[in-house]
Amino acid sequence: MVELTVSLVVVGILAAFLWRWVIATKEPATEQEIQIELKQAQAALEGFVLANNRLPCASNSAGGVEDCSVLSAVNYPWRTLGTSSRLGQLHYGVNRGGGVDLAQNPGAAISPDFGIDFTGVPQLATTAAVSTTASILAQTAITTAQARRTVINGLDWCFVLRKYASNTAAANVLRVGNAATNIPVAYILVHPGVNNQFDGNNVAGGGGGFLYDLPGRAQDSRYDDRALAVGSADLSTRLGCVSRMSAARTASQAAFAQYDVTRVMQEYWSLRNFDVQAADSAVDGAKVGVAMAAIGLALTATSAAVGAASALNTEGLTAVFVVVQIASVALAVAENVLAAADLADAETALVDSRNKLSATDTYAARTYELLAESLSKATTIDQRGLNP
Repeated sequence: MVELTVSLVVVGILAAFLWRWVIATKEPATEQEIQIELKQAQAALEGFVLANNRLPCASNSAGGVEDCSVLSAVNYPWRTLGTSSRLGQLHYGVNRGGGVDLAQNPGAAISPDFGIDFTGVPQLATTAAVSTTASILAQTAITTAQARRTVINGLDWCFVLRKYASNTAAANVLRVGNAATNIPVAYILVHPGVNNQFDGNNVAGGGGGFLYDLPGRAQDSRYDDRALAVGSADLSTRLGCVSRMSAARTASQAAFAQYDVTRVMQEYWSLRNFDVQAADSAVDGAKVGVAMAAIGLALTATSAAVGAASALNTEGLTAVFVVVQIASVALAVAENVLAAADLADAETALVDSRNKLSATDTYAARTYELLAESLSKATTIDQRGLNP
């Protein structure tokens, strides 16, 4: 009897503890717990965007696996998001209407060069080693930037989100409110409240998964749901879309501006190179002029000597003849002096042209380097996407 009594007492104590545990697990969630769960669910959704460049689809069952084939699905995809199964009690709506599906992989809308054709830039300055090296850097940066045109990341999804923000009046857009008065949102999370059952439009998203009650709807005996809705502008800010897209566009525009500078530089380099070629030709021409003047002087001197000898053998030298011959020789000498001066000027011009081309080579190299740097910066921003 004593042993039986002790056994019954032990069983009674264990039963009491077990009953209290069962009762505790059945107690309704507190307001603080509800808000914590909603915030946890929100953090998981936005983390999913950073990892997958889209919002997840809702689950069509309590299993918690997203199902993108059912537009009216309303269950929180806790298993897909890797969260606690306790969050499976939430309802979740994501905009998939109005021609903008936030749960679908976006197209490659954003690229470092924004689709601008930068090709052809490094085809100049091939005679200057420093410029050639720099132009190769520019070509590498161009090739890398162009390769990013088909790569999808968070910036591309931000572009889709911005498109949704400008198209919220379309049919089947996710909304909160009622049939008469409502506002569009990007996604919504709904907790069934302390009674653990969904009320109003939150039961099944207005029957089609497109309309939920306002998060701030007054609580009464018929409604105690708690909701967290995020609009497109708020979501864009939370994920850093505004700052990242702004930085990407600024970097892209800077690269395009540097591309313009590079093209102008190329034209200037062409002119400087042509100037050297023209100056080189002028030197060659001046050298020919000096040679021709020397030949002319020799011929004039020879002609004068022959003429003088002939005059002496016949009629004798006359003052007129002497003056004419002296004038001819003086003119030939002057032509030689002028030809020599032309050659000196041409050689000076050639040196000046080469110096200017050398300075232009240095300028071209720096211009190519700046183009490579600006495109590389835009590429880095694109590669980073929405990640820190």
